[in-house]
Amino acid sequence: MRFENGNIIGNGEDTALELLAQLFPQKSIKRQVKLSELLKKDWADDLSERQKKETIDLVVYTNPVIVVRVQDPHHNGIITAERDLVQRKTLEWNNIKVVDLRNYDCINIMKEENNREAMRELLEAFKYEGIT
Repeated sequence: MRFENGNIIGNGEDTALELLAQLFPQKSIKRQVKLSELLKKDWADDLSERQKKETIDLVVYTNPVIVVRVQDPHHNGIITAERDLVQRKTLEWNNIKVVDLRNYDCINIMKEENNREAMRELLEAFKYEGIT
């Protein structure tokens, strides 16, 4: 984990970005995008103060938009898991696809190993969400 431009860059995020660039070479991919920037205006206006500070790890600008959340072990906690669920539902209600790369499913990605197994992990997460 490190800080970059005031944002936390967690384990696996660099490798996930590299893999997404391979998977979507012609698409714009951005990291640490404010949640509010992805939502329709009426949704963004109703966010709590905490939600206004939330950022999404990786965003692939396809149609529909795909967000990729790299989730290390602290996302397993009850409070964080509940916040993640609210964020997921909010994104989905705004016609955004959500892909979670969970630490226990994406071992190579979390180790920052860009290899065939890491790509398999990414593709499995996309398949799980119905994105092929």
